[in-house]
Amino acid sequence: MFIRVWNMVWKEVLQFWRYKLLLLFILAFPVLNMLGAAEAVSAQILDIPTAVCDQDQSPTSRRLVEMLRGSRLFAPDTYVGSQAELEALLEHGTVKIGLVIPPDFGADLAGGRRAAVQVLQDGSETTTALLAGAYLEGASCVYGQRLLGVEVGSLASVDPRSRIWFNEEMRKETFQLPAEMAAAVAMLAMLLPAVAIVRERERGTLEQLFVTPMRSIELLSGKGIVAAVIAFIGFLESLALITLYLGVPFRGSLALLMALTIFYIFVEMGWGLFVSAVVRTQGQALLAAFFWLMLESVLSGQILPVENMPAIVRMVAQLAPNTHFAVIVRHIMLRGSGLADLWPQVAALVGLGCILYALAAVRLRKRLD
Repeated sequence: MFIRVWNMVWKEVLQFWRYKLLLLFILAFPVLNMLGAAEAVSAQILDIPTAVCDQDQSPTSRRLVEMLRGSRLFAPDTYVGSQAELEALLEHGTVKIGLVIPPDFGADLAGGRRAAVQVLQDGSETTTALLAGAYLEGASCVYGQRLLGVEVGSLASVDPRSRIWFNEEMRKETFQLPAEMAAAVAMLAMLLPAVAIVRERERGTLEQLFVTPMRSIELLSGKGIVAAVIAFIGFLESLALITLYLGVPFRGSLALLMALTIFYIFVEMGWGLFVSAVVRTQGQALLAAFFWLMLESVLSGQILPVENMPAIVRMVAQLAPNTHFAVIVRHIMLRGSGLADLWPQVAALVGLGCILYALAAVRLRKRLD
């Protein structure tokens, strides 16, 4: 058995070695993916184009505009004489935020009366609108208290003191990049074995392999070992990049993370082998794999927390190995968790792995014509 598996492994190594450019791209993919994700995640929304309709023209209104400029979130460089002009700029997309300061703004604040400022926002860019609205709501309160000479926070009866754990600087990269690393490993672990099996079927050599003494499990093992090694190398590249260069902390056990990653790779490969047992061409394998990987990315909580998904979607998410491994990676790297804290996720991966490999082996044998 071991000799037959080793011969299959050596055959796969020779095939990869013949396509050096493809092998180079596969090995470079995790690094490029991490760098692209880091750049996308770290991008900040700054200098939002803002138009101001200052109907008050008082030192108080000018100080309000300068405070917004000093935040670097807004760029109030456009001044208009009427609200109609401001609305026209919003309709044409020239500005994203419109600020209308009423005529009695300064006088109302000086007299201790409530002063209103109208903010018009371009809701077609939801992220920008939500961020700007949250900042303006807080800034208006701070500005009013400073103008009245009241110490900020002294009007509150409760003085909250918060302390952030595990991600003290609240960096988005610290939260997002471990999950991106898991997704990159999943792509390699799923695509490589899926394409490898289908390639044998397209060339007509899969049937020849099955008339040999080689069993299904030996064929799957031989195909999978090379793919697992490449995926694990991609994981090591990604881990080194995000910890040593991109500054993501690592507080847990490296040995535990590496051991669970190897196990996760073999589980994710189960989906690839199952896909290869269902489709007939490499094109179909790529489409099916990419569809599942995109779905898995959504289900794993990268876009929306799993806890906030509908009940039926949460049940489907449990079929995605990345859902469980993303939790494992974050908890080991950021919290320093041990195996005792991660046993529910590990148990889920064990169950998925057993089911996927059993289905792949049975289905692959049945698909032979």
